[in-house]
Amino acid sequence: MGEFSPIILSNRAPLTPTTEGRLVPGAGGLVKALTSLASATRATWVSAARTDAEREVANAGVPISSEDGSEQAFPIYFAPTDPEAYRLHYSVISNPLIWFAHHYLWNISLEPNIDRGIYEAWLDGYRVVNAAIADRALSLARELPRRPLFLTQDYQLYLTPELIRAALPDAVLQHFIHVPWPEPRYFKVLPTAMREPILKGLLANDIIGLQTSLDVHNFLRCCDELMGLRVAEAEGAVLYGGRLVWIRAYPVSIDFDAMVQLSESPAVQAIEDEVAAWRPEKLVVRVDRTDPAKNLVRGFLAYERLLEDHPEHHGRVALWAFLQPSRQDVDAYREYLELVTSTVERINSRFGRQDWTPTRLDLGEDLHRAVAAYRSYDVLLVNPILDGMNLVAKEGPVVNQRSGVLVLSESAGAHEELGAYAISINPFDVELTARALQRALEMGLPERNDRSHAIKQIVAINDVARWIRHQLEDIRSVVPRPHERRATIEPKPAGSDGVGKRELVDKT
Repeated sequence: MGEFSPIILSNRAPLTPTTEGRLVPGAGGLVKALTSLASATRATWVSAARTDAEREVANAGVPISSEDGSEQAFPIYFAPTDPEAYRLHYSVISNPLIWFAHHYLWNISLEPNIDRGIYEAWLDGYRVVNAAIADRALSLARELPRRPLFLTQDYQLYLTPELIRAALPDAVLQHFIHVPWPEPRYFKVLPTAMREPILKGLLANDIIGLQTSLDVHNFLRCCDELMGLRVAEAEGAVLYGGRLVWIRAYPVSIDFDAMVQLSESPAVQAIEDEVAAWRPEKLVVRVDRTDPAKNLVRGFLAYERLLEDHPEHHGRVALWAFLQPSRQDVDAYREYLELVTSTVERINSRFGRQDWTPTRLDLGEDLHRAVAAYRSYDVLLVNPILDGMNLVAKEGPVVNQRSGVLVLSESAGAHEELGAYAISINPFDVELTARALQRALEMGLPERNDRSHAIKQIVAINDVARWIRHQLEDIRSVVPRPHERRATIEPKPAGSDGVGKRELVDKT
């Protein structure tokens, strides 16, 4: 990236300071993928100050770095935020409103209710935090030696690119959206006063990255049907404000070698030995956040149906769910975790016996334990209602030691790459999921080996390095230099191909 000075913008930083002065690594696939991106590009990182300790660092205007100076090859800055503004931004607008819209989670016959409180949270929270991120990023960009490249991430920062474009017209902007993009009719759950600023904010970028080809299609439809913009779907382009904006799919992935190395660490192997001491003959595993989009309850119901229909599994099979409590400041998430817990308790009460617990539920955030679960499964259940990608579906097969079978929702972004070698399920179909678990448990070793090996090969080839490389290659190839001629979209003249057919035309 010698011609650019990259700046990554995200809601959450890869490291966060505590009040005791320690630095705690961030969790989740997004943070891990972006850490690889930041290291590869030697980027500056800007995130919102979410805690008092982060606000103290933000107000000082200095970056943080890793404890030994070697883990992170980039500085991390925090944008100052008011605690109430950040609460409105994250807990009222970003989650659940925007997140639920992306994942089709609203029961639209009853909710959401877009009332005065929602509009106030939009104005006094979401817009304010986006502006704070933009201001901090712009102040840093003006001190960098080369043309700034802003790499904005995900749904919490949809308004930031437009603010940056207005201040630095010749900057290069790319926005990667880690969640699925909904089709236009469902996106209308958001009122016009919110969805249009979201689309305009995104279209201030030069490139918009999404997870799958379906997400690209849905985004282009939104530009066409909701904004009335000229779209060239075959090329993946939108004309907006006299600029050509490229819409591309970049399926996010994992650091293959790092995951394998972690799986062989003493800490993981110690937990794996613990698992071997209590596990029965066959182990079904799921590793997830306690997010309604992850479809945990239907997964447990499918396992319950399996135990109903196949008593031969009693005492021989267990389901181990290692779950990270998520967004417990949002009512819907707290209520969902309560439902998960009560469902597990009911299944264990119904089928359990003194020498066998059908379902083991562990709550916590422990990467080593998650990887030990990956290594130990015979069946990995990944059944989200909808996911941008779902890196569990990639991480698990890479390190599994038992030729385990992946049972994968057709609505997970990872299905586009891995579906041919997984057992595909409709995430709403409890009966089908139960049958898929049974098929996976009975599958012979040769077929299990073939499927497992194929998934490992796909992930090894399409790893996080390739995800990064493809984005950077596109930035270099399609982003015009300052004052360079730009492509546009114009109707093709009437002729043998018909009236009004759109094509890309190079114009000044």
